[in-house]
Amino acid sequence: MAARKQLVVFVHGWSVSNLDTYGGLPARIVAEAARAGVEVTTKDVFLGKYVSFRDEVRVPDIAYAFQRAFERDLAALVRKHGRFVAITHSTGGPVMREWAHRFHVAGGGPMSHLVMLAPANFGSALAQLGKSRLSRVKTWFQGVEPGSGVLDWLELGSRESWELNTRWIRGESIAPGPDGVFQFVLTGQTIDRKLYDALNSYTGELGSDGVVRVAAANLNATYVRLEQASSSSSTDARKSLSLALAEPARRAPRTAMLVVPQKSHSGSERGILRSVKSAPSARGADRDRPIIDALLECIGVRTVRQYEQLCATFEERTLATQAAERVEVEERLLGDRHYIHDHRSMVIWRVRDTSGAAVVDFDLLFTAGPDANPNALPEGFVTDRQRNQRDGGTLTHFFNHDAMFGSEELVHRGEVLRRARRGTDTFGLRIEPRPATGFVHYLPAEAKPSGELLATLLRPNETTLVDIVLRRNVHEGVFRLKQGTDASGRFDRDEPGPIV
Repeated sequence: MAARKQLVVFVHGWSVSNLDTYGGLPARIVAEAARAGVEVTTKDVFLGKYVSFRDEVRVPDIAYAFQRAFERDLAALVRKHGRFVAITHSTGGPVMREWAHRFHVAGGGPMSHLVMLAPANFGSALAQLGKSRLSRVKTWFQGVEPGSGVLDWLELGSRESWELNTRWIRGESIAPGPDGVFQFVLTGQTIDRKLYDALNSYTGELGSDGVVRVAAANLNATYVRLEQASSSSSTDARKSLSLALAEPARRAPRTAMLVVPQKSHSGSERGILRSVKSAPSARGADRDRPIIDALLECIGVRTVRQYEQLCATFEERTLATQAAERVEVEERLLGDRHYIHDHRSMVIWRVRDTSGAAVVDFDLLFTAGPDANPNALPEGFVTDRQRNQRDGGTLTHFFNHDAMFGSEELVHRGEVLRRARRGTDTFGLRIEPRPATGFVHYLPAEAKPSGELLATLLRPNETTLVDIVLRRNVHEGVFRLKQGTDASGRFDRDEPGPIV
């Protein structure tokens, strides 16, 4: 049986200005594609080059520009040979997802497979460092000044990424499957210590590849909406009102996700894209074999059943890789250093009121146990917290999943690196918004600790988006009517009165 013809488009990441970023991967795909039952020649491969280093360029602009490039250079070939496969790196993943949402038509769209390498689907913690500081980070900066337009999208909790990802979770984006697009996420969790920047600890953040967190790459995600109970009395100001699920939690369509062993985000030695050689090594083990095999498996998927089988296979491999990479040993002259790679979970909280306005001044406390005690949570359960710079009502927490759920004693080469940890059975939260008094104000809200909330919000290697909706309490004193024609009398010292 003859191999089918396959068009392949490569799309790079942010701040790239040279096509050498693709390394030897395009040539390797051409050489080995036959193993996946497809024929790819050099004429079938297109290397994307888009501008992300100009401040005025934003992700939707790149999506529109790709559509024009497709119409000019690819459309005729798609009509002749069939749909194309896109292989992306980093920001290239969200770019192609944005394009697919805007231009792809189910039941005949031109892209059949989207294979994302280390995609920043939910952003990157590094993005908040800003242009000037990122210019010094080797894993990102590649000789050009990075553009703030794309950087805004990449900041954790950005409005643009929230909209794209909630559409995906709710099934309002491009459909998965043969009539839509088969999507795949391949990412690493290895830190290339040679690229570590001591001034920017995110480049060595455990649970990431040095730039993108595993949870931020993974499209298996959850959306949760918590709403505050209503109040009709100003006497409630000193107590918390309940915060409860307004609708069942929504799960994104199941997506094939693989943690690839010994791969970091960038670099010519371990980078998941750039380090891949154009041909297998003539001596020693082929370090690129896991990523090449995974890519060919993705390209070879044609049916829903094959896709579901690959989802399960990738889940098993991810478990095996994360178990094998649990302990990282950095050999040093004055004694080895051990890094423990626990599973991580990311939660992005967006706080709004019932009018849709962002609530930017609040304290968010986490609780556990029957007494809803913040001190009952395990030690080290949160490893990072970021507030979005453009939206003060959006906050991202990076949880140590293994600390929250407990973990066994960790022994490495006969040495006890860490005692067993108990974890917690419940999780709750309390939010104290401001202003808490006045003519328009907010009241505290609380979701009591429960095992259900814990299991819903925190999943290993995943992101959960949480909308917290608070009641905007308007008092009758904001507007009163006085009968008659007597225009005398000040009202700037009137009391707010009861809540409307």
